[in-house]
Amino acid sequence: MFTYLLDGLKFVTFEGSWSLKPHEAMTLEAALNWMPADMADLARKQLSQRYFIERQSHGRIPCFRYYRMEPNLRFNGRFRDGDHFIDVKLRTGKRKVTAKCVLHEGTVFGLEFPKPSSFFKNMTVEVASVSCEESSFSYTDVLNRAEHGPD
Repeated sequence: MFTYLLDGLKFVTFEGSWSLKPHEAMTLEAALNWMPADMADLARKQLSQRYFIERQSHGRIPCFRYYRMEPNLRFNGRFRDGDHFIDVKLRTGKRKVTAKCVLHEGTVFGLEFPKPSSFFKNMTVEVASVSCEESSFSYTDVLNRAEHGPD
């Protein structure tokens, strides 16, 4: 119950919601379509669980906060442990930006964008390409270093 109240407070203060914004939904759907069919099916089952989307850094980092995740819904194999990033290149007019779908410890954990969510407002956004490279970096790490300095 307390969790729901905190989420309600985040919703009122524009720090989260129970639904995705259009550019977030497009990025997530592109990442799911890139996955092998069995993994995409498992990801969709994860996302059918109840969750709250907590948005950090002006909407650059929306994270899925599952209220209760069924243990048998976690990915197996390569994406079971650690962090993995599916890069989704988005075209916004003449500009391209790379968004990321974050897989953490076998779950769809969140998304990362190089621009705040206000950048995507009133813009036409299209998916240009999708890939997954092990050398991918996290925007969360970049923002953390910018706000708190290097380790």
